Amino acid sequence: GENNSKKQLNERHFIVVATTTMAAKKAVKAKKGRKTKAEEATSPPLKASLSSSLPGIILAAGIAFWRYHSSENVVINSSSSSGSGVTQSPPYYTPKPGSWDDGYYSSPVPDQNIPSTYAIIYSNGGIGEPTEAIFETEQEFLSAGRLYNDLGQIVQSRFHFENGTALYSGPTKPGTHFQWPAVTVGHKRPVPGVVGGTGTQIELETLTEPTSDPNSDPRVFYVHNFLSAEETDELIRFSTADENQYKMRPSTGGTHKAWNQGGSEARLTTRTSENAFDMQTKNAANIKRRAFRLMRMGGYREELADGIQILRYELGQAYVAHHDFFPERQSDDHNWDPLRGGSNRLATVFLYLSDVEYGGQTVFPLVDKLTSEKSEELVRRLGDAPSEEMLKNFVADAGLKTNSWEDKLIEKCYGRFAVPPRRGDAILFYSQKPDGEMDRNSLHGACPVLKGTKWGANLWIWNSCRYSLCSVDPLNPVGELPEEMSAPYEGGYVG
Repeated sequence: GENNSKKQLNERHFIVVATTTMAAKKAVKAKKGRKTKAEEATSPPLKASLSSSLPGIILAAGIAFWRYHSSENVVINSSSSSGSGVTQSPPYYTPKPGSWDDGYYSSPVPDQNIPSTYAIIYSNGGIGEPTEAIFETEQEFLSAGRLYNDLGQIVQSRFHFENGTALYSGPTKPGTHFQWPAVTVGHKRPVPGVVGGTGTQIELETLTEPTSDPNSDPRVFYVHNFLSAEETDELIRFSTADENQYKMRPSTGGTHKAWNQGGSEARLTTRTSENAFDMQTKNAANIKRRAFRLMRMGGYREELADGIQILRYELGQAYVAHHDFFPERQSDDHNWDPLRGGSNRLATVFLYLSDVEYGGQTVFPLVDKLTSEKSEELVRRLGDAPSEEMLKNFVADAGLKTNSWEDKLIEKCYGRFAVPPRRGDAILFYSQKPDGEMDRNSLHGACPVLKGTKWGANLWIWNSCRYSLCSVDPLNPVGELPEEMSAPYEGGYVG
């Protein structure tokens, strides 16, 4: 973490004598049978029932005491004990509130004096069938490498999860990063340590459930409470301000070059909005850092982010379905393929800066429309489609031609999966799969505005240094990642 040169030591001594033997392993259940961190708070702990089924367990109560040393940045809690056959709680790290990695690390399970010995392990992002892992010693747990809970927290020891909990492997090769597990559509969780512009807890809600199938849905989440009204207003103000050298002009697309590199002339007939960039304000810097923390990135690096692209869609304006990532052969002066040590856009945090009365959704045309069977509450919140007659009138009022690309996009906007704008919120979707392969199912479009004006903003995060910002070798971007952002990682807390 940041600023961890000074440490506060808080030593708690547990004297617990135990011998453990595992009962016959249970068959791993389907994904929806996993126990999440949120469920642990309401479900009875497993250790009590396990104790009765594990013969030979003897608990010898000992003494406990605390020793305190001051620190302004971090707390390292550690335990020690003596005697043969003693089980002890290892050191664990508590970041300072407001520090970069605040919320990044798990806390011990309350009143758990016996270490957990097994967990259900999913791959990074939760795709595929899980495996059951047995951890008879702390060293076995740490040797598994970095593991996360469903709150995106690094699990520090066997005292930090209950038996049977679902854990998620961290990324395993340079250039790949942690990806939020879907769990199930409609699953909502807080993002510990990350608050929006108003100081309100940010919440992440699962919108799709990707699988290992090549035709799987992309990984999409709804982000509640990301921006304050003041932050949205400032982005909008600066987009047209004279002091902004990248102020509002017709939108571009398909180019990897910045406006000052000639990219301002790359205009598309299928992108009819206007856009500006915020490259310099404190407001934009704060929002980008928040997005990196939402993504659980190991730190903030300017070369891993584009400037915030602010968008204005007037009546009838839209952007045809497209990918945010660049083709692997976009140009010869950069390695664009993350599977081969290159860099590309990893994820998009799309910011909603205004409400829109009708239209303006973000549509994913390859994803089925959400049904009440999957999430009744989500379907209700996403709203009903206008009647056929209303849509026909909207198209005419917006000056759109029948059978135009905009008209065909509107059909997708109400017939496939689409998210309507809500000021201050955002969506997070990944352009790369957990292994670095580009996710072609992340195809998405900006639906035509049918009534009102839509303001939004793109915040793009790269897996390694982006085009033109690699300082050593643009053909080997992953080689420039700092240690705290370069997988694989050791298990537990690494100072």
